[in-house]
Amino acid sequence: MAEQKPVWMQSEETSELTAIPLLQILSGIYASKTLAAAVEFDLFTKIAETGGTFEEVAAILELELRPVEMLMSGCAALGLLERREGRFYNSALSDTYLIAGKPDYFGPMILMADRRVYEPWLHLTEALKTNRALTWGSQPGLFEALSSNPDEQRMFTRAMHAVSLRSGTSMAKALDLSNYRCLMDVGGGSGAYCIEAVRHCPTLRAVVFDLSSALEVARQNIKEAGFSDRIETIPGDFFLEALPKGSDLILLSMILHDWSPGKNLTILRKCMDALEPSGSIIISELMMDDDKTGPLPAAMMSLCMLIDTEGRNYTWSEYTAWLEEVGFTDVRRIPIHSPGANGLLVGRKP
Repeated sequence: MAEQKPVWMQSEETSELTAIPLLQILSGIYASKTLAAAVEFDLFTKIAETGGTFEEVAAILELELRPVEMLMSGCAALGLLERREGRFYNSALSDTYLIAGKPDYFGPMILMADRRVYEPWLHLTEALKTNRALTWGSQPGLFEALSSNPDEQRMFTRAMHAVSLRSGTSMAKALDLSNYRCLMDVGGGSGAYCIEAVRHCPTLRAVVFDLSSALEVARQNIKEAGFSDRIETIPGDFFLEALPKGSDLILLSMILHDWSPGKNLTILRKCMDALEPSGSIIISELMMDDDKTGPLPAAMMSLCMLIDTEGRNYTWSEYTAWLEEVGFTDVRRIPIHSPGANGLLVGRKP
């Protein structure tokens, strides 16, 4: 089944070749900024119970009527609000993902993108010309910049948590985790994958391994989820030290797209050394098709990696070749559907 276009890109079907598709691409920033502004004002949370008219929402947001009408009309056109009998209500999408306090709240990712991701994209041509990342600060890399700024680190980790929760659920549903004793999420950030894994498999224990600056949010998330007795956090740098041993399942989720092929082989070799015999490794990513023509989310994320890191989004075949070069066998492709990953590669240590 062909993937449906976003609401804001849909138009009447016509056989005539026009520039409308190009205008729709260009206006992507209009849609994203409309969403971000609505989340910034907490619009969807504030009308969750009762909905509201233009006038009521203007009073709630403490804004003038004219801009509120424009914002709400934009949200309605984007499929984020629905009008019924003169009042606006959250759509099912907004009700699920845009109300603060709900388990699936996606707001942290939207706000992080608006505050930190969009600006470097304005300099994409510079990144293309120099083949160098445009990092968040004066530090030599994205993760060094994050580690040196606790507020930025918290914002980034919370944003990744919003994306990774549903990706973790998709992984847990796609695999039979009951065959494993302990999952170690290398570069596990917010702990989202481990939380969803142990939630779906009562016999599983888990370890989040990441820089100490990232684990502050992870520990809070794990405590709030009620899994402090089953999920451990271990600080460390997978480039500077060996990975902790004792796990029969290792996960790399949205990690390898940050790094060059040579560094990815280093990470995979460390995973091989740490993994228990007959254990498995999982790579969870937005996989590029083997012909490198898409899919769109992976291709756009790959350009994001050009701006932020030294990596890119690699193909199924590239990841498979690295796994086999390191010594993993029986590599399987498992497509999934989630915000942060479209596929899993699972390999076995002999």
